[in-house]
Amino acid sequence: MKKSICVILAVTLLAGSFLLCETASANSWGLKGKLLTVVMADHTWDDYTTLSNQEGSFAVMQSRYHNALFFVDSQEHLHVYTTAVYQPEAKRKAPKLYWDGHYLTISYGESEHYTFCEWDEGSGEYQLSEAVINEFKLTGIPGESGFSWRYQATDDDHDAPAAWPEKIMLADFNIDLFPHSVDEVCHLNYMHARFDSGLNVLGTAFSGNVYDPDHPGELLQPKKKGTSAVYSAPYGKSAWRAGKGKAAVGLNGELWLLSQYKNEDGQSYACIRYNVSERTQRIGYALCKDLGLSEISVQNNEPGRSFVHIDVEATADTFLTDDPDVSQFHQFSVPKGTQFSCLGLYNNHYAYVTAEVKNGKFTDGGAVVWGFIPIRDLEPMEQEKVPEVMEKLAGAWQLDAGGTLAPDILVLEADGSFTAPGTTAEIAEEGASSGTWYVTKYNPFMNLYWNETSYELTLLFDNGCAIVRGLELTEEGFSLIFWEGGGGYVPYDGSQDPEADHG
Repeated sequence: MKKSICVILAVTLLAGSFLLCETASANSWGLKGKLLTVVMADHTWDDYTTLSNQEGSFAVMQSRYHNALFFVDSQEHLHVYTTAVYQPEAKRKAPKLYWDGHYLTISYGESEHYTFCEWDEGSGEYQLSEAVINEFKLTGIPGESGFSWRYQATDDDHDAPAAWPEKIMLADFNIDLFPHSVDEVCHLNYMHARFDSGLNVLGTAFSGNVYDPDHPGELLQPKKKGTSAVYSAPYGKSAWRAGKGKAAVGLNGELWLLSQYKNEDGQSYACIRYNVSERTQRIGYALCKDLGLSEISVQNNEPGRSFVHIDVEATADTFLTDDPDVSQFHQFSVPKGTQFSCLGLYNNHYAYVTAEVKNGKFTDGGAVVWGFIPIRDLEPMEQEKVPEVMEKLAGAWQLDAGGTLAPDILVLEADGSFTAPGTTAEIAEEGASSGTWYVTKYNPFMNLYWNETSYELTLLFDNGCAIVRGLELTEEGFSLIFWEGGGGYVPYDGSQDPEADHG
């Protein structure tokens, strides 16, 4: 009897040791808690292991070619943010995470860190509250309910801070393209003002919102056999095609519809996003009929609801990608000085451009390519200034009717400076009531405004904010215009309350 008990005990201990070995092997990720549980349940991440320390339910995970921030929320949903951390090719030291139950900090040494706070308790959404990169610092400005989506930027090269009126969430945070100076913040402000009619130019077909990993859009599932060719532009074989000319999407897999486009030959294409792997996506165009979508009857070309056409130039050596949301893979090198026609801004980081390529180079007469280039590396081509119109506008003006597209009171000086008494927070940060201004010619082909005006007015505030509007001279004064409306200005008579709200 004793011998039987000993045998049973030995077998039990041996089985237990096998179980412990199996558990240890299964936890090659180096994780614990509910983050381990969720990652274990999805074999997509079997080849990954921790790159950083685990803090709460956060950890930076790595594979041979991919790094990403992993996070499990209170609903045990796994979030994977690739652009939140540097990739292996950046050759950066491993990050360190800090978590106090409310604030998450991603740190790359003593001179670079990014802190995010939970947007709403239990929501699983985190907003940037502070960033420090050497002497550059970005600070969130507290609003009535936590941090607002306004920021103040400072560095050693500028005495005064710059405002950055953006909403920066962890889900769409891009560490590679994050600004490193006040000058970069000012440039991003100007580019957003310049492309006011072409913001979020692709969006998602069903919601219109900008993509992030937590909000990818609504799935389009053709539930058909086979594949469909995917091109970078809606022109079929005359367009460049990724994957060494073989890019295609499986019609029985997952893909997301962004928009639809009818080209000049009457062919209807769908702009789609699909996963190539866990570390790569692709955005391109497939025929609507291949995806089971209806043909487009009329292409919408209305300003604010379609592409714009603004000539831009690369201000630095940069790159073009067809995957702005995950891998940011460099499909083409873009030399400084290369010119493009810009169709709009895809998100806070990338512009959407069109050009022609041949043998890997940008040149006329090649295949048409539509792709994504960092906004920071592009600048609109300079437009001709109109001094005679500036002479007519020199003086004090007040908003008389229409929407608030600029400060209600504008004092435009002949030397190109301006003041704006009573500037509201919707226009610029409190205290930003002065700057420089100029008038340029406008080409209606740009497709920015609801009418074919002849001029544009640009206001550059001293705090880095910017406003660009269509300008139309009237008998009483002038009107400022955007893609769906405008506001009229008349000479200032001193009777208007600077704090008046015109909606």
